[in-house]
Amino acid sequence: MKVPNQQHRPFTGANMTPMIDVVFLLIIFFLVSSHLARQESRLPVELPVAESHAPLDLEPVSMTVTINQDQQILIGGTPIAIEALRPLLLEIRNRDGSAASLRVRTDAVVPYQVVEPVLHAAAIAGVLDIKLAVKDPR
Repeated sequence: MKVPNQQHRPFTGANMTPMIDVVFLLIIFFLVSSHLARQESRLPVELPVAESHAPLDLEPVSMTVTINQDQQILIGGTPIAIEALRPLLLEIRNRDGSAASLRVRTDAVVPYQVVEPVLHAAAIAGVLDIKLAVKDPR
């Protein structure tokens, strides 16, 4: 009986199934991560009005802190104490270095006395690029 010779078999092409699986997993990963990034800016906050402001910066920030009308500090929709915010800001500063940035979204009725500890914690942690979210009066 003759044993088939593998050397003379024609090449049928590479199996693309594993690569397609990886591509689909990457697409799902980026869809989920972009959804989580957009979720922070959808928290219901009536931003303060500012007559003069820089145009919206589309560059991503390291962290977004939201202060709602109940004067709760929120990160990713989860309430957090100011004491727990400081280690998070230090971690961001260590991770991103001088490129670390912070976006602060506050409700218009929140007094500055609630916002100031967040800004102070960021300054102590070395996060100096702070963007305050406002809305245009128009």
